[in-house]
Order: sequence, then C-alpha cells, then structure tokens
Amino acid sequence: MYNKLRFFFIAMAAFLPALAAANMFSVSEQEINAYLSKKVEINDKFGLPGLFGVDYSLRDLSVQIGRKDNKRVELSGVLSGLFSLPQKEQFAGQLNLTIDTIPYYDPEQGAVYLKDIRILQWSGSPQKYMNQLQTVMPFLSKSVAALMEHIPIYKLDESKARDVLIKKFAKGIRVEEGALALDAGVL
Repeated sequence: MYNKLRFFFIAMAAFLPALAAANMFSVSEQEINAYLSKKVEINDKFGLPGLFGVDYSLRDLSVQIGRKDNKRVELSGVLSGLFSLPQKEQFAGQLNLTIDTIPYYDPEQGAVYLKDIRILQWSGSPQKYMNQLQTVMPFLSKSVAALMEHIPIYKLDESKARDVLIKKFAKGIRVEEGALALDAGVL
C-alpha cells in the first residue's frame, strides 16, 4: 500500500509542472459521445391530467461542443415513447430533438452536467400527431430539461490517471470548439 501511494505522489509531482503550465485538461466531443453511448439512460413519465401524457426514453444522445456558440453545447437525441393526447388513443411516437445548453462541472462528483436547456428543433412521427404535439412541447421541454440537469453527460473515470488528476485539480469548465476544457486553477 505504501509503495502505491508513493508511486502516486511521485507521478503527481511529475505531472504538476505540466498541469500548472497548461492550467487545464480537455475532454473531447468524442470522449463525451462515447460516454453517452454507453452510460446514459433517461426514462421518465410526464403529463398534465386531461391534456396529455408521455412515458418516454431519451436515447442516441450525441454532443457538438462550441460549434455555433462559444459558450454552449448542442445535444441531439431521440425521444421515443407512448403519448396520450386529449380524446385520442395512446400512440407510439418518436421525436428527434436538438437541444442547446450550457455545461457546468461539479468538482466533487467529477462530472459534467447541463443547465439552461432549450429545445432548438424537433421533428417526429407519426406525422398526423405532430401539430397536436406542438402545444405540449413547452411542457415536455421543461420535463426533459429538469431530468437532464441531474444526469451527467460525462463523469471522470477514476481508474485513469489523467481523470484522477483532473478531478483533484479542476475547478471549472470552459467550452472550446470540439472540447470542454476543465480549468485547474493551479497557481
């Protein structure tokens, strides 16, 4: 045990000059998309009695970082589920969503979360119900946003030396084109 701790501190001492000079680490779009494809499952039920209801899952999530706005991230995904509209039978449907959001880093959790979530675009099927879904999209948007604010889009892997160092030293986050830069705030 002593040798492992000693090795860890020696390795940290070797990386500290580079960390201080760079003052950040980055997590790429590819890393986040790989994490999303393996780790994130979002399921929920939401509705307003007499107006609508939906039992849904959000899947096939992918991000584009800092491409259209240097402070925001675009998240795309597919919402599929069972929808209920007033005076209609339930129907299975699918919505393709594009969400615009601001990422933030929780240093205690070593995770990136989303806030200020807005649905930019949506389309779906079956087409015959899309006009009726237009009226419930603001409610559905709030439901999706509330869920997404509590589910990390990326969590550091403490079995990787780089991620251990990031978790130990990162204090904030900055959006760059194609990556999230985690600011260390060292020195």
